[in-house]
Amino acid sequence: MALAVAAAAGVIVYVLAGRSPDEQAGRAQVWGTVCAAAVVVPPVVAWGWSRLKRPRPVVSTPAQVAAAADRLAVRVFDAWSRQAVRRGIQASAPVRVRWSWAGDEVALSRQELNDSPPLSTDPPPVAGLAGPSEGGQVLGSGLVTRLHEEVYARLRHGRLVLIGGPGTGKTGAMILLLLEALAHRKRVPAGDRADVPVPVWLTLGSWDPHTQALREWVTTTIARDHAYLRAAEFGPDTIEQLFDTGQVALFLDGLDEMPDTCRGKAMERLRTEAAGRRVVLTSRPHEYRATLEAGGQLPYSAVVELRPVTPKTAGTYLLEGQIGSTRAAWQQVSDHLLTHPQGVLARTLNTPLTLSLARATCTGTSPACTDPTWLLDPTLDTEQALRARLLDQVIVTAYPDPGERTHATYWLGWIAHHMNTQPNGPTRDLPWWHIPNWI
Repeated sequence: MALAVAAAAGVIVYVLAGRSPDEQAGRAQVWGTVCAAAVVVPPVVAWGWSRLKRPRPVVSTPAQVAAAADRLAVRVFDAWSRQAVRRGIQASAPVRVRWSWAGDEVALSRQELNDSPPLSTDPPPVAGLAGPSEGGQVLGSGLVTRLHEEVYARLRHGRLVLIGGPGTGKTGAMILLLLEALAHRKRVPAGDRADVPVPVWLTLGSWDPHTQALREWVTTTIARDHAYLRAAEFGPDTIEQLFDTGQVALFLDGLDEMPDTCRGKAMERLRTEAAGRRVVLTSRPHEYRATLEAGGQLPYSAVVELRPVTPKTAGTYLLEGQIGSTRAAWQQVSDHLLTHPQGVLARTLNTPLTLSLARATCTGTSPACTDPTWLLDPTLDTEQALRARLLDQVIVTAYPDPGERTHATYWLGWIAHHMNTQPNGPTRDLPWWHIPNWI
């Protein structure tokens, strides 16, 4: 107490010793600041020191991981719902695509898969199913809109491969499956959601399995695409725990888009490093078959193949929502498909891609695109010629101004040239950040 009184007296003497009122005021201001700092700084330093000494959490808690999984599910559903609309997958007139069990050269028989015993590497059953309809058996055919109920949710071993040719709708089918898996998860009581993994979309063309383990690639990609999961509220290692506990399902798009030298290694890593997790994989048939023949197998996988769209289904799709003279013109196209089921038009308009191109290019504002009966032109007597004309019409519809069209055509050709002359061979995957290296 005496020390405090003496210090206060010293300050007063120091202030009053100023030669003028201004100097005294300045000295008083300096000592006021010093005193305020003396009062404020020590508690702040003590608080900061206590924070530094406090042990930080090493792992995320189960509650934090569960909250992160729920947040991830909401964000993924929102993002891919928008993609489904943009791509015309969820539209007023979607193409109805069917699938069937793939042939013996690439797939285990359906009966053998249904009869296979449980394995220690199997993921947990999907929670919240109403009941094992059809005896819990994986079905042999159906619509892609039913893949979740009829195949994915029934797979004991959790591995599904979707194969199909160019434009058959593999990516669209996987988007629909992803959305239905998330919708199902939302319907499940909160306490059971850990057994309904959140599907995460991953593009296989971005993975080099020779240099990156599966876990590293998946967690790094999730951290990049879903940076909000690194927030403090979810703890330090939520993304890693989501992978380690099987709370994310791996939706892997484009095995065929990987270099030939990477596919076998990718399948090897999936076989050994994806145990306990659900995996969905898409590929073109030729590349998948070549991978299997080279020893790149994913045991106990359900392999389904997307079927060509039938002339009847194609005609129905093209007529959907059309009215007046436009409907009359499309009716001619639809009738031709039915009366010539093996013709060039039917063999060309047998995928969601070519059908959506035909519908889009023949309902545009350009005068060249208003009459769909050009599809019946007898000079277009090969599938290649008809597809080329469709692509030409896409450019005309997108760029009605001739000058803009010429400019766009040049640069699209430039991009295509570089994609076809990559050091590792032609690619259909275009990471935009590689373009500066082409210049």
